[in-house]
Amino acid sequence: MEQLERTRTNAATDSKGQAFGLSGNLFLYPVIGVVAALSVATICFGVFRLGLLVSVIASLPFLILPIIYVTTLRNNKPKGYDRDWFDNLSSPAFSFVKANQPTNPRLKEDTHE
Repeated sequence: MEQLERTRTNAATDSKGQAFGLSGNLFLYPVIGVVAALSVATICFGVFRLGLLVSVIASLPFLILPIIYVTTLRNNKPKGYDRDWFDNLSSPAFSFVKANQPTNPRLKEDTHE
């Protein structure tokens, strides 16, 4: 009987998969953004009787912000990249980047001569 050929493959747990060009479940953020934008536009247009253009403009942030977030801070980036980016943006104190760290007051030279 012939020998079976063995090939190395990845386990299903190694790969998160891909949908719509986004890895893992990242496609959910833009899909939820589209649903939220449609809901806001419908509520503004139907309930509040705003114009169509005003309703669309009011719903644009719900559509654009999740897409920008996913494409710039989550897709094909290391785990925790988005949290580190927001932490670095919001925290002026400690940073792993040497240029962003405050100088240590104990290491300043004394000028008491």
